[in-house]
This record gives sequence, C-alpha cells and structure tokens, in this order.
Amino acid sequence: MKFSSIASGLALAGAAVASPKYHTNGGKCPSTNTTLPTTTIAGVEVIDTPIVRDVRKFIEEYYKDYQPYLTGHLYRTWIFGAAAINANATLKASLDLEVHAVGSMLHDLGWDIKPHSPYITKDYSFEIDSGRFAMDWIKNWTAANGEKEWDEVRLQKVNIGILLQTFVGANTFVFPESFWITKSVGYEFPVPEDPTIGSETYNRVWAMFDNSTMFRGTNYTFTNMAVYKPDATYKTFIADFGDKYVPGYDSSDQTLFALIQSGLEAEIKEYPDVPFVQKIPPGGANPVA
Repeated sequence: MKFSSIASGLALAGAAVASPKYHTNGGKCPSTNTTLPTTTIAGVEVIDTPIVRDVRKFIEEYYKDYQPYLTGHLYRTWIFGAAAINANATLKASLDLEVHAVGSMLHDLGWDIKPHSPYITKDYSFEIDSGRFAMDWIKNWTAANGEKEWDEVRLQKVNIGILLQTFVGANTFVFPESFWITKSVGYEFPVPEDPTIGSETYNRVWAMFDNSTMFRGTNYTFTNMAVYKPDATYKTFIADFGDKYVPGYDSSDQTLFALIQSGLEAEIKEYPDVPFVQKIPPGGANPVA
C-alpha cells in the first residue's frame, strides 16, 4: 500500500463530491426494497441517504478539534470498502449498503478522548463500546428525525461488524454486511493494494483524506486507553501499548496465560494425588493434520 507521502503530492482534481443521484444499476436496499440515492466521493459511488449524510456530518464535526486523523480514517474505511463492493455488481445488489456505510463510519466511537464522552465506558474494550454506542447513535437518530426504526437484525449487523474489527478471521461466519464493515477497516492497514480497489482509487482517496498522522494518532489513542481504563485492556492487544508507554502499567499477571498458570499451580496443590495423563491419538495430537 502506498502512503500519504506519495498521495499528498497528487492533485485534488476529480476528488470533489458530486451531486446526489439515484442508483444507476437498479440497486435496492434489502431491508426496504427501495431505490437508494448515491453520490460520488473521490471517484467512488457511495450511498447518500439521510442517515449516511448525517453520519458524515457527525464524524466531520465531532472529531475536528482533537482527533481529525480519525475523521479521515473513518472516511477511508467506508470509501475503500465501497470501492471493493462496487467491483462486484452481484455483491453490491445483495448488501444493505446503508448498514455498511453507517457501521464503517461509526466503527471507532470507542476511540473518543473527550471528557464525559457518551461513547466510552470504563468497563469494556473500545470494540464493545463502539458497537454498543453505534446502535444507540442509530436509535437516537431515527427517533430525532421521525424515521423508521432499524430492526434488531440491522442493528446487530452494525454491532457485530464493529465488535469483530480486531479479531482476525472472526468475521468470516457472520452477516455479509458485518463481514464488509470489518473487511473495510482492514483496508486501512499497510497491506498490499487490493486489485478490486485499484491504485487510481487509492490515490484519489488518500489525496482527499490525508493519512499522514493516522498511525501517530492511533498510537496515542491506544496508549491513552491503557491509562484511563487499564482493567478493560489487560487481556487485549491494548496491553502492549500500556506495557511499553504507560508508567506502572503491568499486564504480566493479568493475561489469560497468567490466569491458566495460576489455576494450574492451584490445581496441583489441591489435588497432588490425582494423576493427569493426556492420551495422544494415533498419528499425534494435531487436529488439522
């Protein structure tokens, strides 16, 4: 994947948002069977419904003062995913594109650093917070705008797609929309360019949504989580940031490995006379051999 140091030199011509139009390939929203309005961002056709427009306004306004790098990340996640989906007309027609758009742009509500954030708890990981409060955001929006409520399945498609964003491979066996929310998040990481997106699209998106501070912002945000809610991070990958950057943070006795070892020692002490013999199947104990 090319990075913004390359993309920043590209002209912004062609990256502007076009006027809304109606879906040209007859696409329908699976949940309502209605034709979806679309617009174009960085050369990529994307859904343009009222809730999607308001989510866009939200991520532009809410993060502008303290986490502007997050706005770009959320846009790139959505647009890269939309570009990959657009490359397969059958897939595109089968997905609830509104779920994909809203879930992609709300997938990091749990990154918030504002005091008294309505999107953060002390007890849960950022993935859980993000999914939970994304559902609340949608419910609040529909109530405030007099729109039809999203049913539980649509809400859970968003929640699951967000919840599994850091659990590699876990999205394989979920709703297709949840899969694509998680997959879209993955396009932000430094992996080879996906040919279904194409270099020209990558360059246009990077030119419009600069990613020159994304990893520094991520590093700060993850480290900050280890500061303000250590108990919720010890058994997650955030512990690595706490151990490296936060004075006094120590996950060594909090890991699942430490839990099993502690239980092992206690079990041997309590049942010293109970033998343990692990039988090995013929050919070895390799279930995937």
